[in-house]
Amino acid sequence: MRDFQYHAPATLDEALDLLSQHRESARVLAGGTDLVLMMTDRVVAPDHVIDVKNISELTRLEWSDDGALAMGAATSFRRLETSPEVRDHHPGLAEAAGEVGSWQIRNLGTVGGNLCTASPSAEIAPILLALDAEVEIAGKRGRRSVPIGQFHTGVRRTVLEPDELLLEIRIPGGRGRAGSHYLKLKERQKMDIAFVGVATVLELEAGDGVVKSARIALGAVAPTPIRAEEAESSLRGKQLSDDVLAEAGRLAAQAAKPISDVRASADYRREMVNVLTQRTLRQALHVAQSR
Repeated sequence: MRDFQYHAPATLDEALDLLSQHRESARVLAGGTDLVLMMTDRVVAPDHVIDVKNISELTRLEWSDDGALAMGAATSFRRLETSPEVRDHHPGLAEAAGEVGSWQIRNLGTVGGNLCTASPSAEIAPILLALDAEVEIAGKRGRRSVPIGQFHTGVRRTVLEPDELLLEIRIPGGRGRAGSHYLKLKERQKMDIAFVGVATVLELEAGDGVVKSARIALGAVAPTPIRAEEAESSLRGKQLSDDVLAEAGRLAAQAAKPISDVRASADYRREMVNVLTQRTLRQALHVAQSR
């Protein structure tokens, strides 16, 4: 690791000034669980490291009256994993946060850092996509909101400009009888990256088990997280019988665009998308029916 200049701004304006000054030669540090490894392996070699974890706007976790959630980009995974409100309102989000590394990593690692690293196997991106989240980006030229589905542009690539900072992630409220679930396929029980990740959010019509809306997001089977939109459409207006679930799983597998590598073949990943889609739908249905 080569020498660099460390900055610890106390305010958002200070951080944005530093990014504007140093642009291509700076990297933002929130938890450091990704950045430190990349610097050690010389994947990146910034001249300036800007530590943003002490900026209050980046660590807030706030709920609106309609159930909408706003979380600062430096919110730790451990905070999401253990929050009673998150576990109650968005169990899939707490589950995805709990799948990240070890508890030591989750105490340091942040939602924003994970999103900005933009690894195809990241746990948090699929559930945020299924929850229809959007992100707020800040820079010296102003702020802009981007749907989470447009934030990642490829492997390790996002829409962030060099002088911009991911500020906040927002999840809309207003869902009625809704449930969510996230499952990750990995080789070891703990501390392994995903071969496949599936996140499902299911909303039921009032008074019965008919699906009002469904959102199914897939991770680790394409360069960026993707939606299984045909599978979602196949569920609307139906009750989740075995046949309906099997068709949704099949359509979700068709949406996947996996590669073969040392961890798993493309065919195996597609089949596991089928299996995990059905499992997440069953659990999301169970949660929604309990509302």
